[in-house]
Amino acid sequence: MKKWLIASLLFTVAPLLILIMSIALVFGIQEEEPVQPSGDSIAFTGEFTPELPAVPDIKGTGNFSDETAQLAVATAIKYRLLPSVILSQFAYESEWGRSHSATADNNFFGITWFEGCPFPKGTARGIGGSEGGWYMRFPDAKTAFNYYGYMVAKQSNFNACVGNKSPGECLLILGRGGYAAAGITETSPYYTNCLAIIQSNRLSEQYDQVAISRWLELPGLDPIIGNGKIAVLESVLGSKVGSGQCYAMTAYYVRSQGGPELDGSGKIYASQIGNDYDWSSYGWKVIFNPTFEQLKAGDVINWGAGGIAITQYGHTGAIAAVGTNGNFVTYEQNSAGEFVTKHNRSMQSAPITSIVRKIKK
Repeated sequence: MKKWLIASLLFTVAPLLILIMSIALVFGIQEEEPVQPSGDSIAFTGEFTPELPAVPDIKGTGNFSDETAQLAVATAIKYRLLPSVILSQFAYESEWGRSHSATADNNFFGITWFEGCPFPKGTARGIGGSEGGWYMRFPDAKTAFNYYGYMVAKQSNFNACVGNKSPGECLLILGRGGYAAAGITETSPYYTNCLAIIQSNRLSEQYDQVAISRWLELPGLDPIIGNGKIAVLESVLGSKVGSGQCYAMTAYYVRSQGGPELDGSGKIYASQIGNDYDWSSYGWKVIFNPTFEQLKAGDVINWGAGGIAITQYGHTGAIAAVGTNGNFVTYEQNSAGEFVTKHNRSMQSAPITSIVRKIKK
């Protein structure tokens, strides 16, 4: 009886098992594989490192090969830049990878060699060396893209591009920072040509959001310490506040937090903001000549002349986040133009005369 029952069950269940296996083969049902790291965890720490995230899913478009598109997106993820801008620079600076420096030096971005740089001297700049100096020679395309991202993120004349989601603003920052004449505008050939490359190839639509969704913050950032509501500046990022000067942005921020009125006060030295107002009566605290350990997100930061503060008046901004090893992120105005931008700064960027912190909630 038992043997008959077992045989009957097998006769009944077997066709069902065969049917299930057939469906699995047709529709691709399979055991779920563990998710493998994509490489997106690679972040810029302030030092040049050879790694880039792996983005094999990215495909090229138009005259941009798969490899070129992948390198641009990977570089953008690591350094929090826009792939569309990187690709436009690649096309413009290297004649779509066909220039002499591109083919001889793997230098697709016109990067100049300098004494003490990590890569050897390449070919002479300009026709017959007419521009003076030499290009930097890279061992391969990956290193060239990686170093370009590092240069943009590291140098104060370019790093307002970090975290900036506007291709147009980034092109102006790069152009005025050294990739073109300091006075370029939206009608300058450099700007119009690069923007045309972005638009005609739909680079923003195809790649920028992919990179932005994978952007990483600097390790160790703490964006919520302190009582200053720094998010108010995120809402005006890329916009002109007041006169467009650094002082006007700080005045706007302080006013939004119930602090003293800086606009119209007759005070003009950003370096002296900590001294020039009765901060304590508004529930704020001043720390003069602060150490890195004393910086907090939400603080107003004031620099004396020198470094990024290129005039006698100094410079001012607000701290967005504090990282490690002396690095922090700021909101500033009139660093890359008369609009609010974000920057990676360090204790060596300029002498900090004071920070001002809201202590009364």
